[in-house]
Amino acid sequence: MSALRPRLLLSAAALSLAACAPPHGAEVRTAPPASAAASATAEPHQPLVAVLDHPFGAAPNTLRLLRTDGVEVAELPVDPDAEAIAAAGSRLLVAGSGRITTVEPDGTTGALPTLPGDAGADLVRGLVANPAGTAWLWSSVAQSDGGAHSRLYLGGPSVPSALLLERTEAGSALQPVAWTAGGAVVSDEPLGIGGYVLFRRTFGPTSLLDLASHALQPLTDTGCAFSDLAADGTVACVSDGREGPHGDAPVTLHLLRTGRAPVAVALPAAVQQAGLALFRPSGGVVTLATSPALGEGQEQVETDLVDVATGSRHAFGPAGIMPQAWLPDGRLLAVRLPGVAGGDAGTYVVSDDGTAALISPASTVVGVLR
Repeated sequence: MSALRPRLLLSAAALSLAACAPPHGAEVRTAPPASAAASATAEPHQPLVAVLDHPFGAAPNTLRLLRTDGVEVAELPVDPDAEAIAAAGSRLLVAGSGRITTVEPDGTTGALPTLPGDAGADLVRGLVANPAGTAWLWSSVAQSDGGAHSRLYLGGPSVPSALLLERTEAGSALQPVAWTAGGAVVSDEPLGIGGYVLFRRTFGPTSLLDLASHALQPLTDTGCAFSDLAADGTVACVSDGREGPHGDAPVTLHLLRTGRAPVAVALPAAVQQAGLALFRPSGGVVTLATSPALGEGQEQVETDLVDVATGSRHAFGPAGIMPQAWLPDGRLLAVRLPGVAGGDAGTYVVSDDGTAALISPASTVVGVLR
């Protein structure tokens, strides 16, 4: 999941907002208090949620592994030199300073082989893994007077790193975006983007990476910000969001699939930003977060469920939550940031009926360990 990017954005993962408005919307329950890390153990095959006490990049910071009922299994400090972090199957990967460190479900850490390149000059941008944790991608970027030199690598457990692609450009670099149900997605991402960004995960064109041939199949251009790719090849992207390149048209969710008519969901004029369109693995539905983008201290967010076939949508869950991932059992993992209207900040698990349980006061989700 990559709100976890090393570049500095005033994004949903980086906002520090003022006091919350009174709760409203769907029922919110509080999970049992988390126990001390040493006093709980993960049950076999139970997914764990990895959260950070502060947005990634803050120092000091603490990583916590939680069961979906809010019980804490492990906690450990985050290396201040970390440049990227991602879930990879049943473990976490933390990259930086020329190395990748693994974090196991019990909080123990290990070291993988040293990353190729210059640890002092190369920055890891993007780190994504397939759901099974058997392979992962990252890019290594070094900047010079000649531009940004980026290299895209593939690695895995006990597997030597393999260079897939490299290029030198002025102002942009290759970056893995997500390893989706439809495959690995890579962006040609501009460097140094800033501004008030709530949901957008890419600013450059995206492509589907063929791991065998290393070819890139175009998915979206800069006019439609990529959100997700479903197992059947359907692309979710958002156009005309006011945080990036846009025209005068309404902010619109697009669902695109070869051989079928596209679905366009035009949003009301009050919506200025939208995104976090995540396909439910069982099919038929995609999430969508929307906001008038009122600014720090007064932000409002609504999460909808959108029917993939018809484009019809309805509000889902309590006000202010932002979808982060679908859990294996079909529930939705979401966060509410500090100061966003609707209730307490933190990480929530939202059931099918829209009721939500607060499992942690931390509101930066790294990913789900499966």
